[in-house]
Amino acid sequence: MVENNSSDETITSFDDNEDVNMADLLKEYAPLENINLGKELDVTIIAENSDGFMVNLGMKSEAIIPKAEFEDGNIPDEIKVGATVKVKLINNQGCPILSYKSVVEEAKWNELEETFKQGKHVTGAILKATKGGFFVDVFGERAFLPISQVDICFVKDVNNYIGQTHDFLIIEFDKRKKNIVLSRRKLLQEAKDFAKADALNRIEEGQIIDGKVSNITKYGAFVNLGGVEGLLHIGELAWYKIKNVQDLLHVGQKIKVQVLKVDKVSCKISLSVKNFATCPWDNVDEKFPVGLVTEGVVVSVIDFGVFVELEPGIEGLLHSSEYAWNNSEALIKKEVKKGQKIEVKIISVDKENKKIALSVKQIQENPWTLAFKHYIPGTKVKGIVVKAMPSFGAFVKLEEGIEGLVHISDFSWTKVIKNPEEMVKKGDEVEVVILEVNPKNERISLSLKHVQEDPLKKYKVGSDVKGKVIKISDYGISVELEPEVYAFIRNSEFFSLLNEKSQDLFKEGQDIEAKIVKVDLKNRKIEASIKRLELDRERELIKQCSNQNSTVTLGETLFEE
Repeated sequence: MVENNSSDETITSFDDNEDVNMADLLKEYAPLENINLGKELDVTIIAENSDGFMVNLGMKSEAIIPKAEFEDGNIPDEIKVGATVKVKLINNQGCPILSYKSVVEEAKWNELEETFKQGKHVTGAILKATKGGFFVDVFGERAFLPISQVDICFVKDVNNYIGQTHDFLIIEFDKRKKNIVLSRRKLLQEAKDFAKADALNRIEEGQIIDGKVSNITKYGAFVNLGGVEGLLHIGELAWYKIKNVQDLLHVGQKIKVQVLKVDKVSCKISLSVKNFATCPWDNVDEKFPVGLVTEGVVVSVIDFGVFVELEPGIEGLLHSSEYAWNNSEALIKKEVKKGQKIEVKIISVDKENKKIALSVKQIQENPWTLAFKHYIPGTKVKGIVVKAMPSFGAFVKLEEGIEGLVHISDFSWTKVIKNPEEMVKKGDEVEVVILEVNPKNERISLSLKHVQEDPLKKYKVGSDVKGKVIKISDYGISVELEPEVYAFIRNSEFFSLLNEKSQDLFKEGQDIEAKIVKVDLKNRKIEASIKRLELDRERELIKQCSNQNSTVTLGETLFEE
């Protein structure tokens, strides 16, 4: 076979001497339709024209790679005459059309898929902002970067990121839908975590480090120590009280700090700078000995007192109870204000715990010392009820600044009082008996019931009494001897010759006589006996009979009218 090639056509002639097999010819010129669309082929570029690049398919046929598939005419350097390239058949009707770009894109998406599976990062350029994020060029493909994934910090201005090139992590990938979602935040966080872990391994408690103030809050400042931040609490800025952190620090300021504590689990670091100065508490007991009267400034007012600054870094507590001998809590709230100068007395110093207790009232004479001499236990005095407290008692004002307590148990000899207002009201004038005076604890114990003699004391064992049955039980009966004074008669103490239940012998309201057999002042109980009274009377009758004429019988004596 002889071929004659020209630019327009190919003419094939056969030598008469050549043995030509028709089957071989049909096979050599088999239709291109037998090649599946999308199949990748290795081809050699044999020519270039205005439409594209001609390639030899190796089947007595040629195909073209259109220049139109290269955007903006940017033809890759490897596409040139004589080069062998990998292409994909995209059309086999008429002149076969091949695509170099689809092969490149396929390889690109395969590489992106492998990168996603392995968790590797890619480099891309942020093209422009869009709704909810940015478009990023990655390997010539457009990917989406959500605004929440662009940085660790809050994004205030999206324009600051446009045009920047960064490394990203592929967090979502769909090859079929050509969808790529990126994250820069995760890479930044990983780098930050690594730097933090490295810094935490380097930092130890007690270490002195150079840092830079990164943020200021009302409770302190955060200091960047190189990969990790520590908190410099406001209380660790100075030995004296700081009102505003901004008075001492500003963002970006370089400072030297001491590490107080490192918690590697929670990644928290506590810092201090006040330890670089001398602690004013080191010789506090020498500067402010117990008993010293000095002047200070009220720096804060709290519910239970005020804090007084004696000098910068040294504060003492003036408790509400230590302001005045009388009505102390009310007076300190009324008279003492923040910023006020005040004269105080040092009453205790705890150097170890950095505490000083102050007093104003101890500069003055204690009125309770006079009260101890004036109010003698056992004497009767008058006062005004100023406060009644249920289940506790009532406070009685004896004089200005001196109050005593009538405990709930000292209201009545006979009644069980639960609420003081059953007997007294606020503002009532009452007569009370002084039970005890304790000037050390500033307490006076009073009694209402001791104004009258204990009614139980007049009942003696062996005396005869009369009363009225008020209650009948399985164990005996209760008898009212006088208002609010009761005696109990057990079943065994009924009539000597009867063995009946109390319910069968007595009725409520019935008048009876009995003999006192027990008086328990401590437990407020009286016990009586009808049987004992009966036996005593029988003895008396027998005695009388023995003194009379012997002709008179005992029965006659007993039933004598």
